Amino acid sequence: MLGCAPPNRRHMNSTYIMTRGRLAARRMLVGMRTAVLFACACAVGCGGRQADAAQAEQATGETPALAAALRVAVAEAMATGSPGMVVAVGRGDQVVFAEGYGLANLEDEVAVDVDTVFPIASITKQFTAAAILLLVEEGKVGLDDRLSRFVPEVPQAHRVTVAQALVQTAGIADYAEDPAGEHLKSVRRTPEEMARWIAGLQPPFVFEPGSSWGYSNSNYALLGLVVARASGESYPSFLARRLFAPAGLKHTAFDDPADVVPRRARGYRVSKTEPGRYHNADWISPTLPGPAGGLRSTAGDLLRWQAALFGGRILSPASLALMTTAGRLADGRTTRAAMPAAMQAAWGSDYAMGVLVGSPDGRARFWHSGDIDGFSSWAAYYPDERIGIAILQNSQSAERNEAAIERIVLEALATGRRAGE
Repeated sequence: MLGCAPPNRRHMNSTYIMTRGRLAARRMLVGMRTAVLFACACAVGCGGRQADAAQAEQATGETPALAAALRVAVAEAMATGSPGMVVAVGRGDQVVFAEGYGLANLEDEVAVDVDTVFPIASITKQFTAAAILLLVEEGKVGLDDRLSRFVPEVPQAHRVTVAQALVQTAGIADYAEDPAGEHLKSVRRTPEEMARWIAGLQPPFVFEPGSSWGYSNSNYALLGLVVARASGESYPSFLARRLFAPAGLKHTAFDDPADVVPRRARGYRVSKTEPGRYHNADWISPTLPGPAGGLRSTAGDLLRWQAALFGGRILSPASLALMTTAGRLADGRTTRAAMPAAMQAAWGSDYAMGVLVGSPDGRARFWHSGDIDGFSSWAAYYPDERIGIAILQNSQSAERNEAAIERIVLEALATGRRAGE
């Protein structure tokens, strides 16, 4: 996979979502031995930072039943081809549950724990969107501004507004779908070089701006340049100062392979010819996904981010409302109306600004997922219950089983919360 896939791409109609052999790989995984991997997950994952999870459980009065149910759901996910995984659950500012499973590094048999650092891929987009909205609050960017105000070197940019790029109605072709990039994904690129790549895509648009919806990493790569040029500082610096520090994020940063990062997970994929055998995933320079998917983080930091962002400590109430309101097409329909039918059914969501809003059961939910070479991620926040969930994996071959994890968490916490009110 070249860059960041559409959120939850793997869990929709396979004729729409499977690219570069993933369907074949998944079929090979069906015969993997669930019982063996379940034992491995418990044997390794039940160590690590168990004390932290137990303390959180005791402090919030939760029962061990939640932990037991989540371990079963995680084992099912890992059995589809993941050496390691972490799940964290928060309610308000309190961590209710956090546990690592399996291995972060197969070579050295390093266990995943709750502080293991993973690339978060397209979850990065909500950070980019929040940065843009901060600049809108300061009057440095307008949502109706043409992108060409900030990236004039991209010819397509004069037809697209900042708002259209944020909600993915811009129509700009996705550089992650450019076959030429597959052979150059390990090359370090500057934001300006990424802009030149996007400027040369043919065709430059896949639909008329505002007329439809289409997930494109190009939109967010260009928005990262907007952040840098409007703020006068680099994208990583702006996020560190204006987002990470205020939210109390200790392990989140724009990824850099030169950084020495304690507890950094290594990414894997399952062999296409030998089911059950892992290979190191292809390495991709974080500068390629960039503002569309280049951040690293931990499950705990993602919970802190959700609590800070959706708790109103990062953006003004008006900006947060904009960020979490379904995007609209030029004809007034919401973004969901232009999504493929399989996507509409699987997500039950509209695309807003860097987050999807809604769920198939009608519950209020803000979420996003990410897939990149060797890694997979999913994070959701339920504003009515103030519950957050973060899932991180070091595999590009496995299912996350987020639907089961979501159901378990909400049945244990949301129902109990309503009953106690």
